[in-house]
Amino acid sequence: MKAIVTLFAFNLLTLILLSQNEHIYPVQVNEKFPEITLSTGDGELISIPGKSEKNTLLIFLRGKVTPQVWCPICQYQYLEIMVAEDKEKIREKFNMDIYFVLPYKADSLENWVKAFPKSLQTINGWKNPDNPTENQKLWADYCHEFFPFDFENKLANLELKLPVLFDPEQIVSKGLYLFEEEWGGTKVAQNIPTIFMIDKNGIVRFKYFSQYTNDRPDAKYIIKYLKNML
Repeated sequence: MKAIVTLFAFNLLTLILLSQNEHIYPVQVNEKFPEITLSTGDGELISIPGKSEKNTLLIFLRGKVTPQVWCPICQYQYLEIMVAEDKEKIREKFNMDIYFVLPYKADSLENWVKAFPKSLQTINGWKNPDNPTENQKLWADYCHEFFPFDFENKLANLELKLPVLFDPEQIVSKGLYLFEEEWGGTKVAQNIPTIFMIDKNGIVRFKYFSQYTNDRPDAKYIIKYLKNML
């Protein structure tokens, strides 16, 4: 009986999301962001831009790079912005909501969280390769510059302080032309990493659309842009 109720609730949520996300389209800077609705891991529906008169930082994560491997840069990015929020109080300072989006069902959250240690180990391996070739040395130099933190102190009792939203049917991701089944050299259901800064009037003030997975702006750049934008 419980399984039937759970399935009914999931189907009902899917129908609600479908009906509320009918008019989604690609959007550029200075255009109005389409009204979208996504769900939290607990099934709460979040509307963006919504009626809160807040600015919004909306980050679409790549998700997986293979069916078994989560994108390590996505998890580094999440921790970097979470730590920046702790230090800089981004949400309060800029009257801003911050959301991350995964193009999967909400039940993927547990596996995503479990993958954080392995993802950070991967990045640490990039930074400190054994017996590196010249190309590996160049890549290591790049990684030391763009992934300077290790965040190991955040993993013992990892608490997701910034909400992660889910797009289980990829309705929003496909509408925005972010969803791909082959990108960045891998074949798997994934999003092209994308960041939108949306002002309280629903206008896109900044858009980053990845050309390759490790070209993402860091938290320092985002905060600098927010100071100039708002």
